[in-house]
Amino acid sequence: MFAGTLGRSQFFVRSSFLALVETAVLFVCIAVQHEAFFGPPGEGRYRLAASVFLASAFFGYMRISFAIRRNRDAGGGELVAGIYVIATCMAIALQIQALIIRTSDTPMNGMEYAGLLYFVLGMLWLYLQFAASAPLEARSSAGSFSSGSHFGEDDGVRPNSSLSQAMEQVIAGRKPLPAPLTPAQAQPQGFLGSIRQAPAPRQRTEFGRRSAK
Repeated sequence: MFAGTLGRSQFFVRSSFLALVETAVLFVCIAVQHEAFFGPPGEGRYRLAASVFLASAFFGYMRISFAIRRNRDAGGGELVAGIYVIATCMAIALQIQALIIRTSDTPMNGMEYAGLLYFVLGMLWLYLQFAASAPLEARSSAGSFSSGSHFGEDDGVRPNSSLSQAMEQVIAGRKPLPAPLTPAQAQPQGFLGSIRQAPAPRQRTEFGRRSAK
């Protein structure tokens, strides 16, 4: 859902179609429960608020998806996408609160902060709509969400091991190649195991007699 990019024309068409469908769904929710909408504020509107919240949350999720993909295509940073996500979530919450507490005398009661957030979302939508598509290099550098990009390290790069350093020294002639180890000679096996070699005979030490003086 959040992968890939969206061009300006695709972003405009999908956002406009989504806005029309969202408006129609919200009007249907209000029309089905019009008694709660025009009735007194309070607990009687909780069911209407729940249905409107579910619909707004779904369409808000779709709008966030379109904005992130368009921002990635424009080479924008994570700040724009983060502000759009936070503003969308807060606007939905304030809209539901205003729906519960509104009255017939003051139908716009509680919509001040929600209207301000929707104004910010509109400005961000215009920015994303008219932002030109960035080159591929700028997209990969600006839209990278991997852990290596966050910490400034590449997980694929590792320091050379001691074995590779030793082989490089041998190839460069700075270090001689170590001589291969000769395997130990195997002893012949007999019927009951290895044949023990006979020990070497002892050499007798003869002391000569002292000559008489």
